[in-house]
Amino acid sequence: MSLTAIIVMIACIIALWGVASTALVYSMRQEERKLTLLETQKSFEPLSPRAMRDLEGWLAHHPEGEQAEEMRELLDTQQRALQDNPRHFYDWRDESAAT
Repeated sequence: MSLTAIIVMIACIIALWGVASTALVYSMRQEERKLTLLETQKSFEPLSPRAMRDLEGWLAHHPEGEQAEEMRELLDTQQRALQDNPRHFYDWRDESAAT
């Protein structure tokens, strides 16, 4: 095996571990934020802003669909969580400008 191939393999291994480590650290920090919210206020909003927009869009196109009632319940749960919890996990600042 040539020296170039060995160097490329080592670089790929280092890059893989770097990306994996970065993703793990980011994920663990997010979970720590969720845990802190659960400890202080017992809950946080179940849906991200994008998921909420997707549900609203789905309901607009399928108001009488098979799962429409379930989607409405999810949106109601989301609205209650946003009103009941002073601190939020997701960033909702851009949502007021979008709607």
